[in-house]
Amino acid sequence: MKSRELSLIAMFLSFLVVFVPYFIDVPALDTFSTKLITITAITVSFTLLLAIHSQFKRGFDFVRRKPRGWIFKVYMMITIVLMLLFALGGLETGSYHWAMYAIITPLSSVNYGILAFYLASTCARAFKARNTKSILLILTGFIMLLYQAPFTGAFFDLGPIGIYLANTFGLAAGRMFLISVTVGAMVFGIRILLGQEPGVLGIRSEE
Repeated sequence: MKSRELSLIAMFLSFLVVFVPYFIDVPALDTFSTKLITITAITVSFTLLLAIHSQFKRGFDFVRRKPRGWIFKVYMMITIVLMLLFALGGLETGSYHWAMYAIITPLSSVNYGILAFYLASTCARAFKARNTKSILLILTGFIMLLYQAPFTGAFFDLGPIGIYLANTFGLAAGRMFLISVTVGAMVFGIRILLGQEPGVLGIRSEE
């Protein structure tokens, strides 16, 4: 119980130290807040190093057993080492840009290409003309797909319709999603500060 209470008190005080300077001009508190944020950033960096160490530890164990697909684990570890070495020389060096354009960008394209099939399957199941709203959803989605396809522009000029849908319904839906996420994050943060989400601190909730 004491460990939980101390963790909650430390988290609440840290929150106040970082939150209050945004609204009240207290030079000493602002300096302390900046130092606290810097300490947190350094701690996160060491946490990433521990994550990389853990990843390599599991990777070496995976390669030693040599199950199916172990060569991809070797490729992943080599890529991590290359990116770390190139990043130490600076993000504007030619070697770092080579690694980004020759390794990371193609892998990202493949990943998005694979996800596209899952998204298409999900859309096929979701876009079923059950009622008028579903028909409007299917029609809007179909127009936007044709608008984004380069080949469509050679036969149909869907630019004005696509821009209208993106700047009206799409923008409204995006803002609604952003507001929902923001309100949800605020509620979740308040629940953490009140001690109603102890799992974030690694503390099991009381039964």
